[in-house]
Amino acid sequence: MTAPPAQPGVGGCDFLADPNQRADKSPVFWRPDELASVVVLTAAPDGARPTTISLADLSGDVVRRDAEDGAHLIVRQDGTIHQLWAPDPPGNVAPLAAVVPLDASAPQRAEAALRFWRLMAHGRLRTPPTPIRPPIRRADRLVAALRALDGRLDGASYRAIAEALFDPSRIASEPWKTASIRDTVIRLARTGFAMMRGGYRNLLGPRRRE
Repeated sequence: MTAPPAQPGVGGCDFLADPNQRADKSPVFWRPDELASVVVLTAAPDGARPTTISLADLSGDVVRRDAEDGAHLIVRQDGTIHQLWAPDPPGNVAPLAAVVPLDASAPQRAEAALRFWRLMAHGRLRTPPTPIRPPIRRADRLVAALRALDGRLDGASYRAIAEALFDPSRIASEPWKTASIRDTVIRLARTGFAMMRGGYRNLLGPRRRE
């Protein structure tokens, strides 16, 4: 079932999700103005090469949603997810071009467009796809922050959360009230609450220097 588009400025997603579907199986269409890695597509200009990619070339697991602002697509292949947006979708066999607005999101959009091109060109131009490798340390910290958030929402103490997240020997090595690991858990919980209150949207935009 196709859900209606979200109202502008409300939330970060374009379409409602099926509550009966598992989260890892439900397609999430982020609003293009929120997610900097959305690949914006348009019809290629006259003179484009015959090998130019078209919508008919999309392979793998493809989900499409049409709305007033154009066509939104998610392509899953080889464990990678690409979100596409065609404000004025051309015909299925029309050659495509990627649009990269020259704003703060330009580096991410250009990188996302290149990753998508490599995926689609693999086998046609013999260009191997480049896998996406998120920064592991940052991802691990975000996972720990969300676990700390879950614990606090469930009424767990900071010490109980520390025992769930870290080696118990680290906790026993120093007095709890002045332990550095206690400060770490408090910061993780604060990060989790900030994410819950809308901070997660900062992860979708242009990269910021840390």
